[in-house]
Amino acid sequence: MEFERLKELVVGYFSELPEREKKLLIFGVPLLFLLIYVFAVLLPIESRTRDYEKRRELLLKKAEKLEPKVRELYCLKKRLEPLEEKLRRGANLDVPSFLETVGRMVGLKLEKVQFQPGETFGNYERDRVFVKFSQQELNRVTRFIERLERSSYYFKSDGISISDFDGDGLVSGRLSLLFFRRVK
Repeated sequence: MEFERLKELVVGYFSELPEREKKLLIFGVPLLFLLIYVFAVLLPIESRTRDYEKRRELLLKKAEKLEPKVRELYCLKKRLEPLEEKLRRGANLDVPSFLETVGRMVGLKLEKVQFQPGETFGNYERDRVFVKFSQQELNRVTRFIERLERSSYYFKSDGISISDFDGDGLVSGRLSLLFFRRVK
């Protein structure tokens, strides 16, 4: 009922208008709604779409830049895993007796093994070990160093000093090693 009454009012008002204003209302009102729709709905959507695309491109570029670094970090992690395992194994190692055992395996007689607890870096400890030997074949000394560095514990040769080299090819000297382990 209300709708019929409203319809009569609009039709009555529209019929009383001059022809020029009727044309203006017939074309102007839809054009006005179309403009409102374009400016209120379509343009904001288009603007947000462009912003989204720009952000997406920036993120893709950043991801492309980070990809080589991620690959490098992954490779470094893979290389560090065996070292981490060596550090973990060395936590409870009796270093002097291990060195004596390796020396016997390669035929090297060790005169003296001196172990000096060293520095702690976070969860890791670096100790110094000095090994004194005399009248030994040089190839046995080098095999001893190689066996230690390739063992399941983390030893690194720090230096060697030869104090005596005789005509039979026997050497005397002192070997300095670094031993790394994980602190509990």
